[in-house]
Amino acid sequence: MKKITILALLLVSLFSNAQESRLTIFSEDGDAFYLILNGVRQNKEPLVNIAVDYLINEYYDTKIIFADDSTPILNKRHLMVVNVDNRRGEFIYKIKTTEHGKKLRFYSFTPFQAILPPPSNVSVIHYNAMPLPPIQTITQTTTTMSSGNGDQINIGVGVNAGGTNVGIGINVNAGSSTTTTQSTTTTIGGPADVVIFEDTGCYAMSRWDFGQALASIKSKTFSDSRLTLAKQVTKGSCLTSGQITQITSLFDFEDSKLEYAKFAYSYCYNPENYWKVNNAFEFESTIDELNEHIESFGH
Repeated sequence: MKKITILALLLVSLFSNAQESRLTIFSEDGDAFYLILNGVRQNKEPLVNIAVDYLINEYYDTKIIFADDSTPILNKRHLMVVNVDNRRGEFIYKIKTTEHGKKLRFYSFTPFQAILPPPSNVSVIHYNAMPLPPIQTITQTTTTMSSGNGDQINIGVGVNAGGTNVGIGINVNAGSSTTTTQSTTTTIGGPADVVIFEDTGCYAMSRWDFGQALASIKSKTFSDSRLTLAKQVTKGSCLTSGQITQITSLFDFEDSKLEYAKFAYSYCYNPENYWKVNNAFEFESTIDELNEHIESFGH
């Protein structure tokens, strides 16, 4: 009986370790794009919605190249496909347009066991580790050149009065013309492309590490010491909005809470849920000031 139990545990462990993640990215404005993960392009043709499964790493350096080459490339280092508890599943990100251009934003997470088949309008791709040919665009330019002395029109009419034949001759000379077509091939994705870096390596802190950090911050007697340590912890590793809320609640004074919450926003892994931090404040005026700070980022 013990052997069976041990075997079952091993199988569960192996199954758990064998789980992969799925990365889904969609363009909010319907702009088609190519997706590059760890330097390897995933889709042959530009797509508006794409899902890549069988992802076994925790993070992927991600580049998004738009079919419209006038749109700057997005490059996001260490895009997470595990959550803060190291759980796998489906991670959905969306490309949205802000005042500062296009941004890639976290949208939702679904645990591995609850993943559903993607909608019919989403193209599913198994992770491609083999390089595809470079993306190329071909631009054609047509030039027409004319030469001559201008239009000349000669009309001749002949009539045979003894019979029924009538002849009409029309001669039009519009000059000569030459048409030249030029083709230019442009390779996309080279080192000269304009790249927007979304972050500088944002790693979400695990629950274990955060518990230790929270205990260290609590141990500080003075508010200034707590604030200094809290900023050090936050700057060293990105935090979720819930974790930032817990740290903000440690401060006794409203101004210290606000100072930390403003500082921490730049290091939040899921800024779309930053509204949770409002629960740490006592006054509406403080919440309004924090919201003004957030809006200044143009997200």
